[in-house]
Amino acid sequence: MGRRLALLVATYEHQDSGLRQLTAPAHDAETLATVLRDPNIAGFEVTTLINQPHHRVGEAIGDFYSDRRRDDLTLLYFTGHGLKDDSGRLYLAMTNTRRDSLLFTALSAEHIDQAMDGCPSRQKVLILDCCYSGAFPAGRLSKGDAEVHTLERFQGHGRTVLTASDATQYSFEGDRAHGQATQSVFTRYLVAGLRDGSADLDGDGDITLDELYGYVHDRVVDEMPQQRPKKLDSVEGRIVIARNVNWSLPAHLRNALASPIATDRLSALDGLAHLRRVGNERVRAVALEEIRRLAQDDSKVVSTAAMAQLRPVAAPKQEAAVKPPVPHSESVPEPEAPAAPITVAPRLRRRRFYLLTTAIALGLAAVVGGLLAYGGGDDREPCPAALQPTATLPRKGNDWIEFSPDEKTFLTMDAGSGNTVRLWDAKTRTPKSVLGHQTLPNNAVGFSPGGQFLVTQSAYDPDEAATVQLLTVANGQTISVRTSADGVASAAVDPEGAVLATADASHPAKEYKNPIQLWNTSTGKSIRTLTGHANGVETMEFSRDGKTLATVGRDGKAKLWNLADGNAIATVSGSGGGQFSPDGKTFAAWSSDRTGPLRLIDVATGDIDARLSGAFAGVFSPDGTTIAAGTPSGGMRLWNVRKREFVADISDKSVFLGFSPSGAVIAVGTEDTRKVELWDVKSHKTVSTLTGIGSAHTLKMSYDDKTLAMVRKDGSIAFWDISACS
Repeated sequence: MGRRLALLVATYEHQDSGLRQLTAPAHDAETLATVLRDPNIAGFEVTTLINQPHHRVGEAIGDFYSDRRRDDLTLLYFTGHGLKDDSGRLYLAMTNTRRDSLLFTALSAEHIDQAMDGCPSRQKVLILDCCYSGAFPAGRLSKGDAEVHTLERFQGHGRTVLTASDATQYSFEGDRAHGQATQSVFTRYLVAGLRDGSADLDGDGDITLDELYGYVHDRVVDEMPQQRPKKLDSVEGRIVIARNVNWSLPAHLRNALASPIATDRLSALDGLAHLRRVGNERVRAVALEEIRRLAQDDSKVVSTAAMAQLRPVAAPKQEAAVKPPVPHSESVPEPEAPAAPITVAPRLRRRRFYLLTTAIALGLAAVVGGLLAYGGGDDREPCPAALQPTATLPRKGNDWIEFSPDEKTFLTMDAGSGNTVRLWDAKTRTPKSVLGHQTLPNNAVGFSPGGQFLVTQSAYDPDEAATVQLLTVANGQTISVRTSADGVASAAVDPEGAVLATADASHPAKEYKNPIQLWNTSTGKSIRTLTGHANGVETMEFSRDGKTLATVGRDGKAKLWNLADGNAIATVSGSGGGQFSPDGKTFAAWSSDRTGPLRLIDVATGDIDARLSGAFAGVFSPDGTTIAAGTPSGGMRLWNVRKREFVADISDKSVFLGFSPSGAVIAVGTEDTRKVELWDVKSHKTVSTLTGIGSAHTLKMSYDDKTLAMVRKDGSIAFWDISACS
């Protein structure tokens, strides 16, 4: 491992009376040196030069860049005056610098550039905290331009340059200096970001140079809008400057892990997997410990997903998975009672909605079963101020519930290791059939969008390929597809019910090739294989016209696939989930780390059409005109899609459930008070409250817009009649 070396040069005092004495505190460089030298933070070998003549500093820089190795990290920092001669050449002022003799008394930027060029290190960092001026003898006019573009003076391979500003902020008239002397805002935030770890923007335990620059830039501009730091880099890979000594598990993950709601705990797995993949040694250890704890969770959905992340990937099997597997004709195990055929209305299922929790809006917990109806017409009775549960399913041990599109059936999945899916009559709440040794795919798809199929998979077995079953709800016939997924799969069916898409959903720390497989739902035979993901895939959704498939993987990539030719229309990095707009023309790619903006992708071109800052994940309204989006702080906001404008804050801490069919009302669950509220989009006020929620595992709404169901902690299910609001 290479050495980490830093040379800090600070010049506050000048013999030339024309150079204003700087107002920055003399201890700025020493404070930065202390932080860089701290073995718990950055661990640099630091040399500090304060108010030294140019020949002493030049000699030190020469020694600093000599005898270095390729894997050494070098950091040269300068604070003081930057001067430009009448030919536009840049110099750094030392204590003996004379404005009328820069060539012989100042440190030439060209010489520093040459020294850096001669250094074999592949990671060279130069930080300049100085203002710049046009320097020339009294009475002469400068031939240079009005600004000194510092970055252009220090371009080169293997180096990164950070400057406090790249514009002239200090000028000379005659023999006197005028303008503002340099201020220590830039260095102050450099020190603060490193010392308390606040520059660790992605929360992975390491502070990279990019993160440090982003942190400092934003705070400097906020405090001094006229000063804009700049950055130039030509370095392969990232440069880790320091460790976040104050790192702890992010608050949204701690809250999710401590939540009694299973979907919250499940959603935390995404953040934990991300930390395990990108975090430093300490962060990975904490994330692994939490995942292992979730593997013992009393919720079957949570424990299965956690175990899938812990399971190592066998490389040879993944290579073989690229070949289309031979489908097997397997039957669903005999149910406890004869399964009655399920009649499905010949209409497309309403769009699935995604759950945006205060933890993170990703993964299996994201699936929501329907829309909430709300009557806003003047000729209707108003919604009651409060609604109580109207029915219960006393059977305990349930872990999941989902309503069918035909409004006649709902399914439940048993908690624990039972691997049993049960079908119930939605009107009488009596059992219809039992599917043993089966569970739901990892992304919680149950009923297909058109309602033709019930989609399940074989019980989790880390040593066996996952088998996805398509049960035709009209006649009870089953087609089984043996996928390439090891143990756990994600699945999706197109709106017409003609194509099944599957992928491996396991999330090991090590990357692996994970193909998307397309199957004919009538024959169970392979149609096409799409390659491009390098880890588990959770988000899978077909566009409304069935021509495009969206997938999002744990490799942080969101991909849009043209199903006609199998090519990727777009690939967006840093994604953790997403959703098509109702018309299928736009895909909203969610940020994987909660810091990045929500991006809207034009499906036709694959271009990023817009970025919504202050939002990391969002769900379209039924008409596609608005988006309800989660904020990095855990709140909910409403955005106008067409104008790309923020509309209103919905809640500072909420769980998103769904829009009403008209888009006039949003249902939100508030974790702190354990209730569901109906929020009016126009008035921005709560119009009704569903009480008696208690401690919940899962909340779902039916497709007939009349029922809300909740899986309680003991596995029983409560139902609310919300038809009075429809």
